[in-house]
Amino acid sequence: MAMVEKAQTDPSPVTLTSGGLPPLLAPALACVLTFAALILPTFMFHGDRRPQVNGLGPGAWPGAILMALAAFSAAWLVLEIRALVRGKPPVGLSAPRDEDVYHYGKAITGIVLVIFFGWLLPIIGFALATASFLLVWCLYGGLRNPWVVILVPVLGTVGLLWMFMGLALMPLSRGIGPFDQFSVWLLKLIGIY
Repeated sequence: MAMVEKAQTDPSPVTLTSGGLPPLLAPALACVLTFAALILPTFMFHGDRRPQVNGLGPGAWPGAILMALAAFSAAWLVLEIRALVRGKPPVGLSAPRDEDVYHYGKAITGIVLVIFFGWLLPIIGFALATASFLLVWCLYGGLRNPWVVILVPVLGTVGLLWMFMGLALMPLSRGIGPFDQFSVWLLKLIGIY
């Protein structure tokens, strides 16, 4: 009897189509992500192609992440198309149990923020782009505690600078003009240069 009561009160996860979304949106989004992940490396890492140098180089990590994004998006696309062909609801994303609907706007805005971070990176440098990204991400995620909103971007950026530039010796972008000067000053301040 207790199992029957538990089954009746246990909410089921909400699927992609629960918010009245068109059924082709999930496959379209998976297709766009796959295409973007395959195309982005062709113009993002053009300066990193050095055929005579052995080793991975600075474009290896972002390239690997983009290839993983392409592979997982392609797998998602296959699952979504298979569900559509069978006439079943899409199998993709579901809302967490404590939420009623999946927030498509938040998910797409998060993807746009990541792309904007990659676009700003060569202009303002890794340090400022990362700190700005972490700050916006904290605020966008609903964090309002001033200590958290300040310390996560500062400590996160310093930690990532030390991991990539201090330990892995990766030449991350310092930015252009005054951003380059600021990045050099910051790297000297934290002891990497």
